Amino acid sequence: MPKLRLTGRLISKAGSSVKKLVTYLPAIEVQNYFSIARDFPNLEFIYEAIKNTTNSKKVDEIQSDIKNELLSNTLGCPLSLTVILDSKPTLLSSKDGMCVEYDFERSFIAGNLLVLTAMLKSLGIKTPLFSSRMSAAEIHRNSVFRQMLAKEEIIITLVFDDECGITEDQVKDFFFKYNRQNSGLHLTQFSQSDQTFPLQPLVNQLIQDLDLDKYGGVSTKSKHVKTSDNFLTTEYILFKFLVGAVAGAQVQEVSKMSDDVTFAKGQQVSITLSNGYVENIEAFLITWLEPLKLNLKGVRSGFRLSAQIWQALALVVYQLVQDDASIETIAQAGLILGELDYSKKAKHWHNCEVMGLDSNGRLFKNSVNSTREFRNGLASYFLSLVN
Repeated sequence: MPKLRLTGRLISKAGSSVKKLVTYLPAIEVQNYFSIARDFPNLEFIYEAIKNTTNSKKVDEIQSDIKNELLSNTLGCPLSLTVILDSKPTLLSSKDGMCVEYDFERSFIAGNLLVLTAMLKSLGIKTPLFSSRMSAAEIHRNSVFRQMLAKEEIIITLVFDDECGITEDQVKDFFFKYNRQNSGLHLTQFSQSDQTFPLQPLVNQLIQDLDLDKYGGVSTKSKHVKTSDNFLTTEYILFKFLVGAVAGAQVQEVSKMSDDVTFAKGQQVSITLSNGYVENIEAFLITWLEPLKLNLKGVRSGFRLSAQIWQALALVVYQLVQDDASIETIAQAGLILGELDYSKKAKHWHNCEVMGLDSNGRLFKNSVNSTREFRNGLASYFLSLVN
């Protein structure tokens, strides 16, 4: 393969042969200038470790951010990648600035791997971490976004040494240094710039109207509830409950707390709730919570406080309202499901298609591959119990 050239602004300092060159490339061209899937020695185990659920979710969030920024023309973070060139590239002078000439296979993207993966997934290009396969419907639905992203200029910082060269061990050290220094702040507020979100007033109203403090309260710092926690639920779970009960499964799944969530041709969830819909939700939860007054500690080891259970219950409310159920019918559904045994040994889970026994044949657990399928399956099961 012929050598590649990139021209940009050179950054160097006295006493060091290591240099940086800052330039720009359209997102679609990144794969043509740098080795995306280079199998770098001694880093294979790192790439395997990166392929975890947390990073997969981060990639999805970054994709969503990029999409919103491009389609809505809102304030967004510049997209950038840091590439290190091992061996010894050539530094040339040109009329437009300094130019680096290098071999494609000697390039290694060390910085902003999750941003890289998010861009490639959005463009339908194979990534080094997670699958970028898209259905025909997704390709059609996101065609405008993909075209915009393809042309988006990406800031590229090339790190190289044209005098002494950079060894494979130095590349490995650089990779760890970069990702240690640029891993982001650890925040408990889900990466929001403050502690408020558009649906928070309605979440607070729900907490107050249902007097959730007497059940242990609501956490603002955690997403989910562990057995060892003292609180009943979290703001995040209540947010998902409100969205699911109003807008259904699909909107519930993709909504983020930072969004002013819309559904059905632009209707706002917040306005729908304020116009009286929240009464349906409160009628259901008041009766569903009733058994907890008697035995709050006893429910912590079962499924009752699970985020997936709460989100599935929200879909029950959604379907009942869609079926024009009365407030009394919705409250009765809450009572029926409130009295259900949510322990992991409860025999009735045999009748739920998305539940199965563990390898010891003692406890029930999620038996399907995706949380979406599990949540929807639970909702269908619950509806069968109240209809």
